[in-house]
Amino acid sequence: MEEDIPEEVLGELPGISYFTEIILEPIGAPKRAFQILKKISKILAQSSHGVIFDEQEGTISSPSGVKRMENVLVKEDPSFLQMTWWFNDDHTFKKTGFKALLDLIKTTMPEAMPRRYGLYEPPQFKLSDKGIEHFIEFMSANLHEGVVWYPSKPFTDVHIGIPDKIGPTREGFRSCYISINFLEEVMVQPGWPLEIKRFWLKTSELLNSFYGEVRRGWSPVSAWWWRGLPKKLGKAAILGKPYIDLWPNFVNKAKQTENGLFYIENINKDYQDLHSIITEIPEDIVQPKNKQKHSRNCPFEGPFLKYK
Repeated sequence: MEEDIPEEVLGELPGISYFTEIILEPIGAPKRAFQILKKISKILAQSSHGVIFDEQEGTISSPSGVKRMENVLVKEDPSFLQMTWWFNDDHTFKKTGFKALLDLIKTTMPEAMPRRYGLYEPPQFKLSDKGIEHFIEFMSANLHEGVVWYPSKPFTDVHIGIPDKIGPTREGFRSCYISINFLEEVMVQPGWPLEIKRFWLKTSELLNSFYGEVRRGWSPVSAWWWRGLPKKLGKAAILGKPYIDLWPNFVNKAKQTENGLFYIENINKDYQDLHSIITEIPEDIVQPKNKQKHSRNCPFEGPFLKYK
């Protein structure tokens, strides 16, 4: 069972799902018996694309040929997938949420950690030179500025958008949003589809998103300008309050997370698309084509401030 897997093992390879325990008794068994045990462990780990966790020695090792990721060639115009989350609790994110997100990235998707970061292109700081504490301080001081964040392959871009004011403006309603782009090619490698799904769901819960998605290419939602749900869903969608009250058909067909979010996903391409699982989105909560307008049923205050 997944819950039986030791925490220190989960981040070693993407998509670790099973825990197989081999016990050798007695402790004073012959040396030859321990050699056979190690050989069996290597064969098992290689055949299942796993790692070996020696609890007595406190070591984690990967057998020959087992890697987190095979080399992904970056083409001239690569196909990419985008994970995005929209949420309104900027206070919690600033206080504890950002560090919690960074911890989640570091332990489950270390490739998404910043190689370089700064306020402009190319980013002026390297994480290897400045260290993680400088990065955290820099992000905290410049959270409203749109920090440039260069991750490592297969990730191509990480963006955190926190406006200086959440809510209605004269241009429309602004929410917080986070997007992480990655090369679609990695989804054919062992464990990556499951790890992407896990990370997307854990991040959705951490941020308490009112909407989140995974889709190929750019989202039709324009950054932090929230005008309603996109008319066409991607590979995965998740709803939180207030949208779970506005789209009951989605909730009825969705799976529920531990903190009460509802999601439908097709990351493994089990279906043609999400719309083969769920009917069309109710028109009154869909963002209109006119970018100067919002959905007819907007659950947020405003969403436009009027000129005096």
